[in-house]
Amino acid sequence: MADRLVRISTSPRAVAIPRWEHGGTMPMLPALLRGVIFIAVLAAPFVAALIAG
Repeated sequence: MADRLVRISTSPRAVAIPRWEHGGTMPMLPALLRGVIFIAVLAAPFVAALIAG
């Protein structure tokens, strides 16, 4: 029985492999990119007005 438990716990299926889809930072990147694009679009008219003088 102990041999079986050791084999099961050390099998490759028992080890959790971190995947990119479930990582902590990967879901934040699209949201962060959308936020940067949103702010850039909002700021574009003001920047154009400043450049135009």
